[in-house]
Amino acid sequence: MEYKAVIQLAATPLSSEAFAPFGQVIWPEPDALDWQLGDAELDLNQGLPRLYLMRLAAKPLQVQELAAHRQVTQCLGVMEPYPWQIAVAPASHSAEQPIDATTEVRAFTVPPRCILKLHRGTWHAGPIFESPAELVFCNLELRNTNSTDRFTLPLLPGQEAEISP
Repeated sequence: MEYKAVIQLAATPLSSEAFAPFGQVIWPEPDALDWQLGDAELDLNQGLPRLYLMRLAAKPLQVQELAAHRQVTQCLGVMEPYPWQIAVAPASHSAEQPIDATTEVRAFTVPPRCILKLHRGTWHAGPIFESPAELVFCNLELRNTNSTDRFTLPLLPGQEAEISP
């Protein structure tokens, strides 16, 4: 039987400053404002954008691997009044080496009424949530992101991470 070290990732409350190395947080603002610093800076020029609502089932707040999209920024936001979690690692992490959950992975609790824009290449696991049984998320990426631009990396051998909300 293989031993796995369970790394506890305490989820940080979401703030624009804390999330900045991984992307942007898009908070509600009044209508009819011109573009301003802090608005989402999207990179969708590698193909046709796809905006869709995805249904996700609840699952334990555990992380064994992270995914990255090298060609696109990705935007994620819950459409319902429930928080969710995400684990992230810097886009600069090598695509050939497993990720060390003890030093490279951060977890965040994302409240409703905001959207995360992940920088191109940010490693991520999530949206993850335990309750309710299913949530609907808005997802903006490229039309072919899941088939041609989804790269995954495991955590270091013997590691498993668990998010504490």
